[in-house]
Amino acid sequence: MKIKIIGAGSIGNHLAQASRRMGWQVTVVDRDPEALRRMEEEIYPKRYGSWDASIELFTSDKEPRGGFDIIMIGTPPDTHMQLALQALDEKPKVLQIEKPLCTPSLVGLKEFQEKLEKNPATAVVVGYDHAISSSIEEVVNLLGQEIIGDVATVDVEFREHWQGIFNAHPWLSGPKDTYLGFWERGGGASGEHSHALHLFQLLARKSGLGTWKKVHAAMAMKKSGGAEYDSIAIFLLITDTGNVGRVVQDVVTFPTRKWARMQGSEGFVEWIGSGSQKGDIVRSGKKGGEVVEKVFEKTRPDDFYRETLHIADIIAGKIKPNDSPLSLESAVAVMKVVATAHRHRNEAVTIET
Repeated sequence: MKIKIIGAGSIGNHLAQASRRMGWQVTVVDRDPEALRRMEEEIYPKRYGSWDASIELFTSDKEPRGGFDIIMIGTPPDTHMQLALQALDEKPKVLQIEKPLCTPSLVGLKEFQEKLEKNPATAVVVGYDHAISSSIEEVVNLLGQEIIGDVATVDVEFREHWQGIFNAHPWLSGPKDTYLGFWERGGGASGEHSHALHLFQLLARKSGLGTWKKVHAAMAMKKSGGAEYDSIAIFLLITDTGNVGRVVQDVVTFPTRKWARMQGSEGFVEWIGSGSQKGDIVRSGKKGGEVVEKVFEKTRPDDFYRETLHIADIIAGKIKPNDSPLSLESAVAVMKVVATAHRHRNEAVTIET
């Protein structure tokens, strides 16, 4: 299959390497010649051992169009909708958009959805790759067995200091140099770590808690060097069944904490992302019983490889796009929560004494 990846940054490198593991033909496009040089001479060979000379590189003014089975968009969120609209004209089998889907303003989203309805042959997925990890699949399997009884609540946290992101992008001096430092561009904790909201949505549904209906959000807003972003975003979510859950996302915590817990009447299931040096951990237990712990070995590149495997299954008809954990609908739902949270952030009442 022929793949075009738009964006030669960190994500673009991961997607390119995963696609090459699949044996696919890869073309990478970026508007910045320096980004393409970094990919070829620095990022890719340092991460994966050597440059893959089969990967074709093009600046945007020379971008090849048409004939691609898959188009992947790995650029900043405030460019996603414009690039996605253009990509639909090429009629790929699958259009993959990196998370978050768009900005909290939702600008361009309706236009994209309307155009997509006229292009039903293209399936759209969004890069919330943790949702299709082997460890989350195990969590979903355990929930399906109903071994922990009635689930009372779901908690998810993605708390990670963003220095790790800048370590992967050494050409950036800090948040002000990128969309990450601007919540309106899709950055900040609410956008960058929206994996947590996405996982909550999946796990709440699989737990029988229903679909989120209301959100109360508290955000720590920061201004620094021209940047403005939420360093901490806390979401209290109420579902259509009246259940309550919680999501915490931040860019200040170290060591990193990526965690989810489903508490049931008879026990619990817990997920710890990268909880072991070997990979993710899933823990479960019943009242008075032994806690069972499993380690799911993986590396960061493996996350993207599983995503390409998932996309291949969609193309092969093994997975219906709307049934995928990476569905466009799930990503739209996440952005509507983020948008609502920013419009009504920190609305609170004084506690009576």
